[in-house]
Amino acid sequence: MALIHGFKRSITKAGRAAAYSPAGLEVARAVLATRADSPVRRFIKAKGLEGRLRRVASESLPQGVYFAKLTLGNWEAWNGQQFRLLQDGKVVYGNMVEPPARGFPLEYRNIMVTSDDVSRFAVDIDAPYELMIGRGAFTTQQQVAYDEQYGVEQYGDVFYSLRGNTTNPKKMLITFPGFGPSTTRISYAVSYLKDLTETDLQDTLMVCFQDRYLVAGSYMMVDNAGRSLESRVGGAIEGLRSRFHIDRKEMLFFGASKGGSIAIHYAKDYPGAAMLLAVPQMNLPYYFNKPFFKDNLLQNRALRDVGQPEDRLRRYFAEGRKIDYFYSNSDELSNHSLIELASDIPNLSKYRINGGHSDVARAALPAMLCIIRSFLSHQVKEHFACEEMRTFRYGQTLQVQVRIDAEASMVAGANWFIAGSSGRTRFLQLMTDHSYHFVKYTAGEQSLFPAYDPVTQLSEVIAMKADGTTWTAALPAAVKPGTQVQKTNLSFQPLTLETETTQEYAILDGDTVARFRYDCRALAGDGDTMEIHFVATTDSVSADVPDCSSRSAFKAVVQPLDGWALADIAALRFVIAAGVQRLLLIVHEDTHADAAEVLSGIDWEDTSVVLADSGEVLAGAGHH
Repeated sequence: MALIHGFKRSITKAGRAAAYSPAGLEVARAVLATRADSPVRRFIKAKGLEGRLRRVASESLPQGVYFAKLTLGNWEAWNGQQFRLLQDGKVVYGNMVEPPARGFPLEYRNIMVTSDDVSRFAVDIDAPYELMIGRGAFTTQQQVAYDEQYGVEQYGDVFYSLRGNTTNPKKMLITFPGFGPSTTRISYAVSYLKDLTETDLQDTLMVCFQDRYLVAGSYMMVDNAGRSLESRVGGAIEGLRSRFHIDRKEMLFFGASKGGSIAIHYAKDYPGAAMLLAVPQMNLPYYFNKPFFKDNLLQNRALRDVGQPEDRLRRYFAEGRKIDYFYSNSDELSNHSLIELASDIPNLSKYRINGGHSDVARAALPAMLCIIRSFLSHQVKEHFACEEMRTFRYGQTLQVQVRIDAEASMVAGANWFIAGSSGRTRFLQLMTDHSYHFVKYTAGEQSLFPAYDPVTQLSEVIAMKADGTTWTAALPAAVKPGTQVQKTNLSFQPLTLETETTQEYAILDGDTVARFRYDCRALAGDGDTMEIHFVATTDSVSADVPDCSSRSAFKAVVQPLDGWALADIAALRFVIAAGVQRLLLIVHEDTHADAAEVLSGIDWEDTSVVLADSGEVLAGAGHH
């Protein structure tokens, strides 16, 4: 019982300072390291001290750094509007007001601040609020119960639960969590994959990480004080792998959305491991430029300085790593125009799912479970006959319908794909079940795009069942585009801020594709502006275009090759890549009307759009 008495002394007799001292932290973590059903843990729970224990055991912050909890009252009057918490007039946190969980107040927990004097803080909306500041992380009873339900434990500054074979595993499945709702009472989830049974995991150690940092997670890139987590998380992964002597080739990294980005990051040291990714964010600062993140994660410089998922994934492509990647064309914010256009990459399989970002993992769950179970044990392969195929042309797109044999028509609960090759890359497009069980087809949002999809290389129909069984049939004939749409050579090269020669960059958003030729160079090292000249008719975009601002850090000269479509997205990607505050757009030639309509919609607060010939600032540009 010495642990109990030590913990009680730290939170009662010695006071708060002693509780959050290194000794108090050590005692609290020692208590949490005991089994959940141990006498000490049962005593703590019976006395209602679990939450306080977890606060004391939470991350040891540097001197002068604190956790804060903001509770907003009268949220109904501000629903859907932005708010900011200010410390000495500077933004320390902001978000969009959303309804809290029914019956609970609207709380934002574990905001990092550098003062415990509440008089130095204010919110920028006229709403009642309460601010609590302390040395320990704030939690909820719902989070405590969740952690207990899923067996989440704290190991130093890293949190995870273990499932499956924890004695002598031969394989290792590592999962990382996505985001929950911003106002949830359970801010820190795990990707537990409840469909997987103990039988599935009889030879596998499953490690479910929890992103327990900042208000709702830091992509497990930095801790609450902004310090890199790479060595701590990487050390936990390698410690478990080496402890059980698991071959590096017997590892699978899995994550969806935020979890996919984390998986990409921590697979770095395991080139022989497989990756299963669903809608990961390729560029974090670009993704953070949205209402829920622009006043919190976007302002975190440490998250900008870490290696971006896009950069790491491109290296994995070059290394020929085994990657199964699920995505949607309607997810431009996450894709960053990489996966949609990637081709001829060995060991990459692309699964295109229709719908928005949050629809993909749910719609493709049978196929993802099929891949996981194939890794856990062995893949079962079945064959069937595709008896007939028809194609239908709709404008610039193509739809396919197939008739399958009687045996395959009885396969239930599977994801059906039409599949083929794009060079050395596998491409699979999700199909829809017809009311006739023997018919599968690409519905409207599942259409193929002859301009950039490998239509003529499609060769199979594939069904993937959650139990790990894959059914395959050859198409009875080659798919013909059936349209005069010309095949477009789309580059998936990254956007670069310092070019030696003219580059081409492509953007895909939904069913719209736009290409841009550009040159870019660095100007003032201390500049705060991204200067972009849009030119329409020059043969070479490297023409000598004079600088317009002495404050420009970078200057790009950009030629849209497909009209003004998606020029606003191109400009936004430039300014976020530059990491500066201001965006200055100069429109050349005689295309002012079209430019005004597109560029005035850019979602960047400090934007100016100027006509080159007159110096006129286009009305309605930017958000001021």
